[in-house]
Amino acid sequence: MKLMPTVRSLTMLLLRPFLFIAAGLFLAACANVVSPAGGPRDETPPVVVRSNPPNFSPNFVGGEIRIFFDEFVELKEINQKLLISPPLEKQPEVKLRGRSLIIELDEELRRNTTYNFFFGDAIVDITEGNAIPNFQFVVSTGPFVDSLSIAGRVNEAFSLKPAEGVYVMLYDEVYDSIPYFERPVYLAKTDKEGRYVISNMREGKFKIFALEDLNSNFLYDLPNERIAFLDSLITPEYVEPPAEIEDPDHDPDHGHEHGAPETLPGGTPPETAPEMPGLLEGYDAEKDSIGELDTFPGTTQYQLRLFQEADTVQRIMSTSLLRSGLMQMVFRVPFDSLGIRDLSESLPANWYIPEISVNRDTLLLWLLPPAADTLHLEVSDRALVLDTLRLSTRPREVRGRGAAAETIETVGLRMNASRGTKLPYFEPLTITASNPLQAFDTTAISLMTADSVALEVAFDFADAVQRRVKLLTPLEQGEDYLVEILPGAFTDIFGLTNDTLKATFSATQFEDYGFIILNLDLEKRSADDEEVEIPGQFILQLLDKDGKMLREKFISGGGVFEFSNLLPGNYGLRLIHDLNENGKWDTGHYLRKVQPEPVYLYDGVLQIRQNWESEMNWNVNL
Repeated sequence: MKLMPTVRSLTMLLLRPFLFIAAGLFLAACANVVSPAGGPRDETPPVVVRSNPPNFSPNFVGGEIRIFFDEFVELKEINQKLLISPPLEKQPEVKLRGRSLIIELDEELRRNTTYNFFFGDAIVDITEGNAIPNFQFVVSTGPFVDSLSIAGRVNEAFSLKPAEGVYVMLYDEVYDSIPYFERPVYLAKTDKEGRYVISNMREGKFKIFALEDLNSNFLYDLPNERIAFLDSLITPEYVEPPAEIEDPDHDPDHGHEHGAPETLPGGTPPETAPEMPGLLEGYDAEKDSIGELDTFPGTTQYQLRLFQEADTVQRIMSTSLLRSGLMQMVFRVPFDSLGIRDLSESLPANWYIPEISVNRDTLLLWLLPPAADTLHLEVSDRALVLDTLRLSTRPREVRGRGAAAETIETVGLRMNASRGTKLPYFEPLTITASNPLQAFDTTAISLMTADSVALEVAFDFADAVQRRVKLLTPLEQGEDYLVEILPGAFTDIFGLTNDTLKATFSATQFEDYGFIILNLDLEKRSADDEEVEIPGQFILQLLDKDGKMLREKFISGGGVFEFSNLLPGNYGLRLIHDLNENGKWDTGHYLRKVQPEPVYLYDGVLQIRQNWESEMNWNVNL
């Protein structure tokens, strides 16, 4: 007897095919979840497969540029890294759509002008972050693409360190004030080695100017922006593009992955080349920067020295009463010939002792007693009145719980020698007081050797403020000493005296130090290779391993110079051409066409050993 199928059996019959399909899909999914771990990492940057218009296209009318890649990409710091030469009035909108990058230009472009969109390493793939190194896209609004270039380096004028991230800008107008008011027609940005390249330029003579652009407007309009310039105009040159290396794995239909496309006579690239990204000539992929300047053999290299103009706008930044009898004035820039006049005409001729900071931007006024309750002063610099001041000389009284208990004040003393230290045998023992001194009593100061032999001592003031006193008695090399200063040995201008002070110390000896004999040869030659007379004087400086100046000599030219009593270690040398003979390095001034004074660094390290004499030669081509 046939049984009628139940509802449940009918349902299973109908679902059976779908269950087999679902099981198959599940197994397939399980078999293809991810690739096996430990496979090779993708290190290939994205590749341009095509673009509209093609790269290096002539007769570009503006509007939109679209670049297609072989994979999805993303943009890293595009606003900071995208550099457009010549600069546009409006920053274009750069966005991504699928595997393409779109540049929307919202302004009319200049006629017959080659535009270079330099992306640096801003374009990366989304999987591993591999960047297209120094990617650039070039179009021209004229019938051909310009093909001339310049290259060079920007260094800081004083330290000679490479100046990174500085704009090098070219102008086709040559009046002096153009960097203040006009944007450049060409520009580039220096790499970490201070190198720059500006390519795809037209023929002509250009004014070159470098700018540390702090407000990103391509104008020299801030006093603290550093600049560099050349006195003469420059001329771009044609640079033969580096020959491409044949790659056996390279697919010509997939696009050029390395190098710039060839350029036809007149600067126009071939029709097949524009689809590919161009690289700056001289790009070194391993260093991820522009190659050495000798990548352009036989071409002119334009070296620029970056400096900040001296700020001469003077004013008083602050005045304060540090404590009773001591007033401080802080100035905006170092002062030259400071003048302070008593407007009340009631103070004695010598009513204060001035103490000037090393940088000449801070003045301490030690007020001689009896000080007036209020000072009415006129302050000037370089014969220009800066301000008139009314200042109280009485400290504010502190009331309430936080008021300090009254204490007996003494004059503080410190020495340049202490327990466990060695005082250089060629330096005097020096005592520095917290206030200017009025007098000292040598009978209250004793100096003894380790075997308790008392020595005769003689002291004298070591500075104009009379805060430092130095021992005139020479120290014996390698000897141990005990110095004792009794109460009342020193009296300051306020009538305060010192407490007891004792110290033991040792003197070094000649064998603890090294010695340098420097044979310095200075030479300057003309274009005809004739020796030229050298104006000005020179400042020869000995530097420590961190570049800090330790000693300096003022010299008139080359010769033999000695640096003695040097502790073992590494040293350097710096030579400043002091053209105006004022005893210091001077920066430049753009409108006056004054370059910063030349600086030269010894290319090497001076290794000083204990009890060792080192002789060295340094030839400086000025």
